[in-house]
Amino acid sequence: METIEHIFFNCPTAQVIWKIAPVRWEGLAKLQGNLWRWWEAVLQAAKETQGEGRIQLTANILWQIWKARNKFTFQQEIANVKVIVDKAQQEWIEYEAARESDTGSNSEPEKATPTQQHWEPPKKGTIRINTDAAISAKMVRTGLGIIARNWRGELVRAKGITARRKGIAATEEALAIRGALEMAQFAGWTTIEVQSDCKHVVSLINTDNVQDCNLQTILDDIDVQKRNFESCTFTFVPRTVNQCSHELAQFAAKATRSFEWEGSFPIWLSSLVRKDMGVVTPFCN
Repeated sequence: METIEHIFFNCPTAQVIWKIAPVRWEGLAKLQGNLWRWWEAVLQAAKETQGEGRIQLTANILWQIWKARNKFTFQQEIANVKVIVDKAQQEWIEYEAARESDTGSNSEPEKATPTQQHWEPPKKGTIRINTDAAISAKMVRTGLGIIARNWRGELVRAKGITARRKGIAATEEALAIRGALEMAQFAGWTTIEVQSDCKHVVSLINTDNVQDCNLQTILDDIDVQKRNFESCTFTFVPRTVNQCSHELAQFAAKATRSFEWEGSFPIWLSSLVRKDMGVVTPFCN
């Protein structure tokens, strides 16, 4: 007889899903023999670590497992575990976006110019990298989002960096830019443009006029790293042009570990990239 615990934890598909899911509940595996005891422990653990976002993502994963089970039972449709996890992440991001218009980095608000409402590709041969930072005061976590696209508008690399600290907006934005240069150097790119919606930090990088010692250290690193490229520019863009990296930073702030993708990307991220360019792509349930 099939039990609820078998559906959510013990069947082969569920086990693979929990292995690749971006949320972990360490030490609670022994309670998986009783779903309700496990869920109570999850709620308690989340309360102690201010992990409301982790609970929401966990609930979405459980829901997607249940839907996949029903499709297999009633329609003989075998679900792809990666698609299941991606869908759970997508719905979680959409929920967060609807609940909070901006829990991010306190970057200076800037209205989009009439000529640029969306992200636009760079000139041929250039890799454009968008960066953003998010700070979750409630969870005491920070997230950095780094998105790299080529002149055809294709996503070529994406990175999210998560850390447990209070975070200062300008510092986190500078760290995101430094992370972009590190990623670009590792990838072997020679001509790059880095875009950020933090006007203050971009101005400091381009003018070298810094009063903050902590920020100066990061900006010095950026100054050294940019010399490794044939061409490396830093540009301020409004949030409307930087939405994809903004969403990735929000996701990173709630993730349990840093992550990086190249070549193959989650469905939800590819959807955000298209949306960033003003291309509407339907997402079917």
